[in-house]
Amino acid sequence: MSRELYRVFIAVDLTDKLKDPIIRMQRDLMSAGVDMKPVEPENLHITLRFIGEISRELVEELKKRLSNVKYNQFTMHIRGIGAFPNIERPRVIWVGIEEGAKDLMNLHELIMKLTGDIGEKDERDFVPHITIARVKYVRNRDKYMKVVRKYESADFGIQLVDSIKLKRSVLTPKGPIYSDLMTIKLS
Repeated sequence: MSRELYRVFIAVDLTDKLKDPIIRMQRDLMSAGVDMKPVEPENLHITLRFIGEISRELVEELKKRLSNVKYNQFTMHIRGIGAFPNIERPRVIWVGIEEGAKDLMNLHELIMKLTGDIGEKDERDFVPHITIARVKYVRNRDKYMKVVRKYESADFGIQLVDSIKLKRSVLTPKGPIYSDLMTIKLS
């Protein structure tokens, strides 16, 4: 008998108002010759913790533990563009968080305290960011860098963070499909 596994993560969703300028930037990057897979608008988010594939029982345990999250609402300010491993040789292009980054780091630490023994272990430091694209190849470096300079200190807007979500990710050939398993309201 096979047990169904759930691929899950904990995230902050973005408002549509913040998504619009990010979508414009994705289009600018693609028209500059960046061979990339943009993150679909409905999938733009900030990952607080990727948990990986776990059983239904562990999902229920996660929900129980996450119901203990107590954190105040805060404002985050989305600004600038960056890339992992670096902007010259991007594999992942992201948008940064200016104001609110410390709160996101505190939330991440709180979530790790509550759920760190469930799912995948992540040895990397938590860096609050919004992944906007996975890059295969940059065909025209000059055009690409021109777009980067245009957006390096771009102001994408402000959002109130009033909840976090436990999300499920179902991988498909067209990209992941996310669904909310739980919403945790911040006070």
